Amino acid sequence: MHTEIFARIDEKGAGLVRVFGVVLVTLVIVALAPGLVLAQEQADDRQYETEARAALEEYFLAWNAADNDAVAAISNFPRLTLGQNGLVVVRASAEEIFVDFEVLRQSGWDHSTLDLAEAVHVSQEKVHFRVVYTRYAADGRPYITAPGLYVMTRQDGHWGLQLQSVLPPTFTRP
Repeated sequence: MHTEIFARIDEKGAGLVRVFGVVLVTLVIVALAPGLVLAQEQADDRQYETEARAALEEYFLAWNAADNDAVAAISNFPRLTLGQNGLVVVRASAEEIFVDFEVLRQSGWDHSTLDLAEAVHVSQEKVHFRVVYTRYAADGRPYITAPGLYVMTRQDGHWGLQLQSVLPPTFTRP
């Protein structure tokens, strides 16, 4: 009789241990899940930032090559430019992209460098970069450094420059 009572207690105890184990595992999963989701979101953000940064660097390569077609190819539309004086330029299509690089060269420009590109906001479809760029003359001397905000967007899987806002220069050489 005592063995039968202890057998029932053991069965109930084992059942309680199984229930406790399931509850414990569930609590651990619930406690860790937000951290796992956050880690995945951070990994995704790094991927979006990396892809957008590559497009931004490609834009500067196209600019330095004085290649309007390449500049248009690395743009998304409509493309907006907010100038230093508040001028807003909207280009609806790639055909509207045109920079007169010859006039730019006559003003002293030879090439530009992207000195800073800090991602300040990142999402799956858009990355805002705080940028600083410098323009250089043919003799290698910098003649203007300016900050700005470049917004890279992803349209149909293509990362491109969609908004460019440039502030007044922080450095100019007379």
